[in-house]
Amino acid sequence: MKRILDLDGAINLRELGGYRTTTGKKIKYRKLLRSGDISNITTDTLKYLKAYGLKYVVDFRSMNEQKLWPDIQADFYEVYPDPVYPLKGNGDKLANILPQNNNSYLGTIYQSIVLDAHAQQSYSLLFQLLLDNKEEDHSVLFHCAAGKDRTGVGAILILKALQVDTETIVSDYLLTNMMYRDRKNIVKTLNDENGDETINKMNMTKADVESIESVFSAIEHYYGTFENYLNQALGIDNDALTRLRSIYLE
Repeated sequence: MKRILDLDGAINLRELGGYRTTTGKKIKYRKLLRSGDISNITTDTLKYLKAYGLKYVVDFRSMNEQKLWPDIQADFYEVYPDPVYPLKGNGDKLANILPQNNNSYLGTIYQSIVLDAHAQQSYSLLFQLLLDNKEEDHSVLFHCAAGKDRTGVGAILILKALQVDTETIVSDYLLTNMMYRDRKNIVKTLNDENGDETINKMNMTKADVESIESVFSAIEHYYGTFENYLNQALGIDNDALTRLRSIYLE
C-alpha cells in the first residue's frame, strides 16, 4: 500500500496505515489519512477518495482559513469544522511555566496546543469521529493548511494512543519536511515496496525529535500518564481506548 497519496490538488496527503505498534499489531490501511490543504482537489482526486472509503473530513484550520479556502464538498463524506487556533484556553501559560531545557521553538508551541482547553476540545472531536468510524471500508481524513503542526499534533496523539513507538511517530512527523523539500523523490521512494523501511532509516534532526518529546513531557508533567491525558483532556477513557484500538489495529 502507498504511504504517500500523490493526488492532484491535495497537499502532503499521507496514509497512516501499516505502522507497527509496540504490541506487535499494525494500523489498518484505508482508515486514517492526514493531510494539508485539500481545497483544490480535482474531480479525479474525489473519485479516488470515494473509492478509498473517505467518510469523515476533520478541518483543523481557523474559521477564517476555512472561509477563504473552503474544503471541497462531496456527497460521500462530511466535513467537520474543528479549528485548533486561536488557542482560547491557558495552554500558553501552562507551557511557559514548564522547564524548557532545550525545547525547540515548535516544541513549545506544541506544548501550548496539547495543554490548551480549546485545542483539547478540537482533538476530542477528532477522537470521537475516529470512534464513529467503525465500518471496515470507511476512512477519516484530518488536515490543516500545511499538514505539519495542527495535523502533526493530531497524528502524534493518534499514533501514541494506538501504541506506536516514539521513533516511528517522529519518523512520520518528519515526512512533512521531506515532502516539501524534495516532493517528487520522496513520493517515489516511499511508494515502493520497501517504503516503511525507508521511513525508519530517515535522519532525525535534533530539534524535530525534541518537538515530539516535548509534547509527551508536557503531558506527563500535568497528567502523569498519556492515558490520563486521553481521559481527562480528550474524554477517551479506557473503554473508548480499547474500542479505538479494535477499530484501527489488526
